[in-house]
Amino acid sequence: MGVILLLVLLGLTAFVIDRALAAPDLGAAPGGRDDGESQQAIALTLGAQLIAELVAQPHGVVTLTEHDLTVLAAQHNPHPDRYHNVVARVRNNLIAVSANTAIGPMTVTVVAHIGVTLQQNGTAPQLAAGVMDVDVGALHLPGWLQDRLVGSPTIMLDPVFNSTAALSAVRANIECVVVAPDGVRVGVHRPGTTADPAVCGA
Repeated sequence: MGVILLLVLLGLTAFVIDRALAAPDLGAAPGGRDDGESQQAIALTLGAQLIAELVAQPHGVVTLTEHDLTVLAAQHNPHPDRYHNVVARVRNNLIAVSANTAIGPMTVTVVAHIGVTLQQNGTAPQLAAGVMDVDVGALHLPGWLQDRLVGSPTIMLDPVFNSTAALSAVRANIECVVVAPDGVRVGVHRPGTTADPAVCGA
């Protein structure tokens, strides 16, 4: 029995290592419009676009592209000494943030699948991000291990709306957020206009 148990454990260990070292299927490289190479630059671009839309109509929608999300994820990397080559993509209505990291002698690709919701906290809506699933290579991690490996999300969308005067002025009127095929869409309405969550589309 001892020999059989040892063989089973060795086989299971080999399987786990093989799956962890496998390259995850992330698809094409991040795409979309380049709105800047820092959170501040992106906020300036989106703020100008949003103000122009709100002047013309009661509701406006801006989109954080995969390029923008990659910039934000890299800038808010909680452990730059541990996670390298941070990249963000939109996959299956979630933001897939991938990074290379070392686990012992192995270099693996960790992928955190992050959801974004609009929460009403106090007087201003908040764009909250939460880790839904974590993969190491082609290996899906259980929940208790996800928290130890990843911790807090690297995608921080809420600070974008505090980065410039234009976005700060309208952040209290955020009405929706949706992870769509072209990126993360955020809808805002004019003061005095009724919020319409449908403006973000799907």
